[in-house]
Amino acid sequence: MEHEIGNISIARIRQMNPGLKGINNDFVMDRSEHYIPENMNPIFKYPLRLDGIIISIREKGSAKVNINLREYDIEKNDLIICAPGDILQSILSPGIHLSQMFLISSDFLKEMYINLNSFMPFFISLKENPKFHLMEEEVQELNSFYQLIEETVSRNDNFKTEIVRRLMGAYLYKIGSILHRRQPEFLSESPKSLKREEVLFNQFINLLTEHHRKERRVDFYAEQLFLSPKHFSTVVKKVSGKTAGEWIDEYVILEAKALLKYSVMSIQEVSYFMNFPNPSFFGKYFKHHTGLSPSEYKMQQ
Repeated sequence: MEHEIGNISIARIRQMNPGLKGINNDFVMDRSEHYIPENMNPIFKYPLRLDGIIISIREKGSAKVNINLREYDIEKNDLIICAPGDILQSILSPGIHLSQMFLISSDFLKEMYINLNSFMPFFISLKENPKFHLMEEEVQELNSFYQLIEETVSRNDNFKTEIVRRLMGAYLYKIGSILHRRQPEFLSESPKSLKREEVLFNQFINLLTEHHRKERRVDFYAEQLFLSPKHFSTVVKKVSGKTAGEWIDEYVILEAKALLKYSVMSIQEVSYFMNFPNPSFFGKYFKHHTGLSPSEYKMQQ
């Protein structure tokens, strides 16, 4: 990794693991048992991004998973969900491992026709906490969905892709229902008045994922959405509880930390790669948001 944090496609994952079940290069599922020896290098040993979502429920074995530079200990019955653009690194402990896992491309996800409006509070919560512990009976409920999806993927039905999309949508709704039992604020029963605002917020996050390395101006994102900066800022704050500027800074700092920690780029190279006018400006920006200079942060790692 000489420059930026690597991206990995589902196509590449299928190429590396030809036995995985799936549909084209948009959808992969796996629930096979693996033995991990001491010297094995799994796909996500080094920080990577997937253009899609990752859903994984651990059934055997333990792991340390780094999501957006935050470390989580993953044990039996732990669910993790990574959103598109998240930085993922996973270190598996030696031994037997079994997880129920889906990798779903952004394009496939868009065609699933789930009500993203009702899921928006859940999406915002995932940014703060992508890990959830499930009860054994909840894991079994999700296993029944998994088996039905797996059977469908293995058949040659005329409408297989459409059936899998609908079943996968039901699987996501089931996860939402399970999590809603514990924290009702995750999912809104009646989305009503915020629908338009939530759609705009989702578009903002997509734009931010694509442009945050080069654009830190609130008015840039407002222009892309054909909104005035004032109205745009009001919408983002209303939906997410954070200002547009806070979201932008969060994405930029996460990227900068990842590059300083994992790449071989110098501080000067990171500053230019992130479109700062000079290393001094980058250093002041980084220290303002983290309390450390880039060199101090790099030394800590």
